Amino acid sequence: MTKLIYMEHMNMFSYESIIEDIKTIDGKTVIVLDETIFYPQGGGQPYDTGIIKNGNVVFRVEEVRYINEQVHHIGTYEAGTLSIGEKVELLVDQEKRILHTRLHSIGHLVDMALKELLIDWTPGKGYHFPNGPYVEYAGSLDGLDKEKLLKDIENKCNEIISRNIETRLVFENDALQNGKPRRIVYYSDFSIPCGGTHVENLGDIGPISIRKVKQEKENIRISY
Repeated sequence: MTKLIYMEHMNMFSYESIIEDIKTIDGKTVIVLDETIFYPQGGGQPYDTGIIKNGNVVFRVEEVRYINEQVHHIGTYEAGTLSIGEKVELLVDQEKRILHTRLHSIGHLVDMALKELLIDWTPGKGYHFPNGPYVEYAGSLDGLDKEKLLKDIENKCNEIISRNIETRLVFENDALQNGKPRRIVYYSDFSIPCGGTHVENLGDIGPISIRKVKQEKENIRISY
């Protein structure tokens, strides 16, 4: 089982680890570490990229997946090769991670804004990729002024951001969720079980815009 350092230290971009396994899957090189700061794709949040290195040996991490309680760092060598048992340095692409973290945090910020606006929709899936992030809810827009609603949500989100609320993490003893430590993320008294990365303070998100609020069959999609 790979220890998921990013679960507790969400803004750590470099770390040292030990290689536990190196294998080839579907023609691609896969490195398994004892511990990792690389985020594997999941929960609507894209995977990290970066490098694993030891001296002049460099492995480019192009994809990260969580499979059978192991984090698979998938990529290609840029120089040399690594071996099982070696101590290596992990370097996550910081700019990309920060963007993904902000986009993911906004998804939960929208949840929080709807709650404060007393809009009783049931949260569904989230898509926190840079090419068009959104969150979906079970509900209906019937009888609502969509333009006013969009502005109300946007204004509430930015008002909450201005409060500079610190993010707090609570781990539920040894409980697991999909093989990962079960963790509750708190923004003040708003909480949600979540294994993704989050900003340390909601003020770190910066001003946001709600791009669209529309009905998608039985769901409402809020794009930001």
